[in-house]
Amino acid sequence: MFIKPFKPRGNIQLKGSDKKRLKSRVLSAFPNLKDEEFSNVLSNKATVSSVKAVTHNEENILIYTIDKQPFFFEIVSSGKLLPTVYALWKFPDMIPCFSTHSDVLPKLANGADLMIPGVVKSGGDLKSWGSYKKDDIFGINLTSNKAVIAVGLLAHSSQDLYMCGGRGVAVHVLHVFGDKLWGMEPSMCEQPPMMKPVMAVPTNDDFPPLGAEPPSVKEVTQQVSKLEVSDDVEKVTEKEEEPVEATPDEILYRAFLNCIKLEGKKIQLPMLTSTFYPQHIQPALESPIDIKKTTYKKVSAFLREMEKQNFIKIQEEAKGIEKISFLNLEHPAVLDFIPNKQEKQAAQSTENAPQLLLTKMTQVYVVTENTANFFSNFNLPVGSKLDEKQIKDHVKDYAGRKKLLDKTIQKVNLDEVLSEICLTEGPLSVDDIAKMIKNSMNASFEMRTQDKAPVKGGKKPVIHITTATRTGNKKVTIISNLDLYGVNITEFAKAIKLAVAASTSMTEVPGYKSEQLLVQGNHVSFVYNLLVDTYKIPRGNITGLEFAKKEKKKKK
Repeated sequence: MFIKPFKPRGNIQLKGSDKKRLKSRVLSAFPNLKDEEFSNVLSNKATVSSVKAVTHNEENILIYTIDKQPFFFEIVSSGKLLPTVYALWKFPDMIPCFSTHSDVLPKLANGADLMIPGVVKSGGDLKSWGSYKKDDIFGINLTSNKAVIAVGLLAHSSQDLYMCGGRGVAVHVLHVFGDKLWGMEPSMCEQPPMMKPVMAVPTNDDFPPLGAEPPSVKEVTQQVSKLEVSDDVEKVTEKEEEPVEATPDEILYRAFLNCIKLEGKKIQLPMLTSTFYPQHIQPALESPIDIKKTTYKKVSAFLREMEKQNFIKIQEEAKGIEKISFLNLEHPAVLDFIPNKQEKQAAQSTENAPQLLLTKMTQVYVVTENTANFFSNFNLPVGSKLDEKQIKDHVKDYAGRKKLLDKTIQKVNLDEVLSEICLTEGPLSVDDIAKMIKNSMNASFEMRTQDKAPVKGGKKPVIHITTATRTGNKKVTIISNLDLYGVNITEFAKAIKLAVAASTSMTEVPGYKSEQLLVQGNHVSFVYNLLVDTYKIPRGNITGLEFAKKEKKKKK
């Protein structure tokens, strides 16, 4: 329903009495939702709005937002009220759910329904389908994550689903993570939370190849003995694995090593100590700290200690004026330190900020306890999310820093940390290690900003800006080919509205495959600067600046 854009037709903020009626209706429709829990979200201070909209297939709907975030939507024709994924992330047990494989989510995101073969459940009898009626509201989650990623209506009753013989539609999907309802307010978009797995699903690597010899009795006995652990030992292990929170001194020290490791060659010396700390150390802090809460109390005392440890040299040019004149890039601690630049960039890419560019669904993998020892080298705790490329980059980085790469055979010699994950001692390729680490992690998905659209035929895409005259001799600015750069046109139009107070609309023009953005008035200069400065599109890939409004020369 929300795969394609819908058209908002009105936005009304609900009064206190309307909020109470909505609350009563929600609690009546979803008995599993507790009044106290829902009251924390739908509080007296919360701003609740009702948005009238029409979908691409001319279906009238009402969307209820809480503090700008869509929480419920109503199909006007049937009067059925359904929760969004945001509501179900807050209240996971609000509705019953089916689980499916992670590979199914991209298909649901493209508009497919959940088919019966895609439902993963325990057991094959009638009880495993529950006791539900046709058109009951159902959620869909992944076997690796309990968080709901799609909402729809049951296609058949439980008994009919059992009698379908494993064929047909299980759930008619109406709303899915990543669709236009999820991205209705870009500044409020969130990624799925990582909840506990629904069930552990075996991968291809768990099955031996055909013709392989079965394990010996001795091997099986050894594996079983490893699993037989007393309760006391388990408790001790749990205590040992609890993450220890870093002290302010440790955070400051790691930030210092991080900036020297990554930026040491670029820093122009001599540099004032008062400049070095805010420009290079502070941005590298894993979390904000107060220098007064460290044992050093002052930045100058910390830098003096680093000088004693032979990291830097400080010279005093005048009374009270100190400069850093030397950075020791060959210090053993600097050479052994693994920087956290990639993690910082990954965190920035998933912040809940307005989406300047369109997003695409990206499969990510979540750090588990089995892989925590490896990722702790990159300051990544359990629950951190990485994509496939980031995992491979970390393996390369780790092998290089630990000097594990055997260049003669182009394989990595496994140390204790890698052997524990890969369950072997022999050397492996970077790809094989990355794959084994990935298989030990839980799979999930995020909507991440996509790169610029692929260029067809080797030609650079060009954004055309031009002007035209409409009825009443009114000028309009027309921008085409924004989609070739993955520009989020909704956010682009909003930026123009706020800056130049002009109305915008989408229009189809003969000769162009995609729609064009039309802005009332001549705003060529503003649009051009917005594309260059904010969206970082090369000037040579934009045409039409000659149509900009000429500024009148001031009379002397």
